[in-house]
Amino acid sequence: MKILNGKNNSSFMVIFALILMLIAGGCGFSAGTEASFNEKGPIRVASAEDFANRVVPGWQRAQEAGLIVDIALSKPIPGTDAEVSIEKVWYNPLHTYVLYTVKEPNRQYLMADKREIDIGPYKIGARNFSIEPLHHRWGGVSPEGFHQVMAFKGYSTPVPAREITLTMSEWRVPRWSLSGPVDTLDSLVSVKLPLSDEFLRETTEIIALDQTYEWKGRSLRLTGMEVKSSKTLLYGEVTLMPGETLNHISGAIKSRDQSAWLNYETIVPGDAPNTFEFTFYAEPLNKWPAPVSLEIRAIEFDTDKVLNFQLDWTQFLGKQGEIELAEGEDGAIQFYDSIVRVSFANPGSWIELEIVEPESQPYIAMPTEPVTQDPLNNYARGLKVTNENGDILEVGMTAGGQLREDRFGIGLEIEASDERWQTSERIIITIGKPKARLVVNETIELI
Repeated sequence: MKILNGKNNSSFMVIFALILMLIAGGCGFSAGTEASFNEKGPIRVASAEDFANRVVPGWQRAQEAGLIVDIALSKPIPGTDAEVSIEKVWYNPLHTYVLYTVKEPNRQYLMADKREIDIGPYKIGARNFSIEPLHHRWGGVSPEGFHQVMAFKGYSTPVPAREITLTMSEWRVPRWSLSGPVDTLDSLVSVKLPLSDEFLRETTEIIALDQTYEWKGRSLRLTGMEVKSSKTLLYGEVTLMPGETLNHISGAIKSRDQSAWLNYETIVPGDAPNTFEFTFYAEPLNKWPAPVSLEIRAIEFDTDKVLNFQLDWTQFLGKQGEIELAEGEDGAIQFYDSIVRVSFANPGSWIELEIVEPESQPYIAMPTEPVTQDPLNNYARGLKVTNENGDILEVGMTAGGQLREDRFGIGLEIEASDERWQTSERIIITIGKPKARLVVNETIELI
């Protein structure tokens, strides 16, 4: 056991930062080929259409299919010399994209930070707020002016109304790094946009597949792909071991220079035991027909296992700072091909579980993601901490990812207000029905 002098919060901050990134990423779009938050200002483009083609997956295909609605409506931005022109709208079941241009005689461009539609995807009166992030957060500049795309939740037929109202406000200079402060203008701009079932028609093509792959006694069978205007669908079946349930396939659809993450659509039990039929979707393809591959990272599944880490808590009581646990003191547990061990503890604030994965692939390991708590299900799954008397000890937030420079795992916050953390002699950390990842990292050619 090694005690680190002082209170080191570096690992906590790393984990907290990872959580923020996960939250931000989960609210927007799957990964594209270009980063969105590394820019210092707008990018150079040829036109508004050129910017939309770069930013919105599938825009060019939708334009060629006649799915983009021309608006061409301009309005002044109150309190400025600028005007905003709503150029085009693309309605589809996943997203509504609005392309706009701001013109200003001195090229002091503005972008709207607050954007909403007065009618949601399902009913009148349900507001539709813009979604973040979008590739190239700071927009683009061409001889036409400043261009940006707003993204909202999509609509399905029948549409809830024939006309919707888009409002934009809280205008600011579209640059991250500025030499001086920039005031945000509350100026409200409101425009009416037409909405119709006709705008939501889609092109689609179904491609039959019959490809089977096996790793570690589990198999993946791909049965088909569907190329729509609004998204790309992948169909197939996964066979697992008894007690395992398919949760996700981590990977991306790759086509030329475009890469789009797989997102959950449906998973249902298959006809045979321990099989699961799935449908996952990805952003629409920019070009079609085109070569398409699946870059599969891992098959993720839930298990019926229970992990228990037992610690002699008396060795931590009365001590301060981070304590590194030595081998033999860490309650290490074999989880498939990985080792899970308690690596660090700070008796007043934090406990870390390190996940050690094998070097060779394929392998099955516990994922480095936050462990949830489920008290309403009597802690049958997720995290539970008890003492020698069976009392449940309070914990705060949990997090996961890169805990330290060369260590990955999960962490849990000790709730200091629970006095039992200071009086218990033995601590049992229980993770019920933990998730597992079959890591393969392979590229499968689909078409």
